[in-house]
Amino acid sequence: MRVNRRRIATGFALVTLFAAAGIGAWRRGGDEPARAGDTTAEARGGPRSATRKISTPPVRRTETNVDTREKSPFKEKARSLRGTDEDGALRVGPDGSLLLGPEILRLFDYYFTTEGEESDETIRARILAAIRERASGPAALQAAALLDQYLAYRKDKDGLALPKDEEADPTARLEALKKLRRKHFGEETADALFGDEEREGEVAAEASRIRQDETLTADEQEQKVAELEASLPQGAREAREAATLPLRARAEADAMRAEGATDEDVYTKRVETLGVEAADRLAELDAQRAAWKARIEAFRKERDALAAKTQDEAAFKAAEQALLDRSFTPFEQRRVRATLAMSSK
Repeated sequence: MRVNRRRIATGFALVTLFAAAGIGAWRRGGDEPARAGDTTAEARGGPRSATRKISTPPVRRTETNVDTREKSPFKEKARSLRGTDEDGALRVGPDGSLLLGPEILRLFDYYFTTEGEESDETIRARILAAIRERASGPAALQAAALLDQYLAYRKDKDGLALPKDEEADPTARLEALKKLRRKHFGEETADALFGDEEREGEVAAEASRIRQDETLTADEQEQKVAELEASLPQGAREAREAATLPLRARAEADAMRAEGATDEDVYTKRVETLGVEAADRLAELDAQRAAWKARIEAFRKERDALAAKTQDEAAFKAAEQALLDRSFTPFEQRRVRATLAMSSK
């Protein structure tokens, strides 16, 4: 079974603001992106909130912005995306116009996870090819225009700096992002693309404030936080559940194994509480996590062996990098370094 890969950009904002992402799309493993003609707000891969038609300026037809559907020129996915299913979707209204929603950005972000592994030009070309496979006519041109807007936004976002006294304030960062988004997309488009995420961010910031309020008891804090979460749109609540379920399931599985439960016991329990499909996907996440840990451990052993027989520091660094290049993609290498840095503390 294959699972989706995504940036935790659209999960619950507690995860979005304060933790890494990547697991929020696990529940979409069996979904296929919606094709042209999907008009419902609940098209496969799309959100359950209201949608809006995109209003972008006319796009000049160029070689890369062809509005006829065609097969992707890329025969294989980037190495780090092999074995994964594409996340997100393009949805088209009855008149052939693109319908706006956060699922479009999930489609873009799926390919942006290969940054460092592939050039920016290649990533853009892959996304344009994905657009042409899923839409034609005005919708394809509008999606291509939106992609270039998103590229410009991402560049500005990477350079976004806050005053030193606001760097640790999630509310200040959210407000700065909201301002930047409306600069690039306009009010209506920004609301359609980022509105749910921004509402989640506001709820997360307020929940953090509540949990630090010493005038409230623990029960009062939890009650207020629950009321806040209940105010989120349905799509946002579902995204939160999707983003946090793997973490909660993992914690429950660890507790069961600590008491002597087997993998079969864990699977049976998940089937009883979550259903077969969810249990299968969680089992695959467990297998992927175990495989990743095994790769890290194998690299660690080889690196330690190199350190033991290499006296020169420069020679060791060169050998270590060569080992990294043989064992991991550029994208994976960042994870490896972060993992090893954390384990050394």
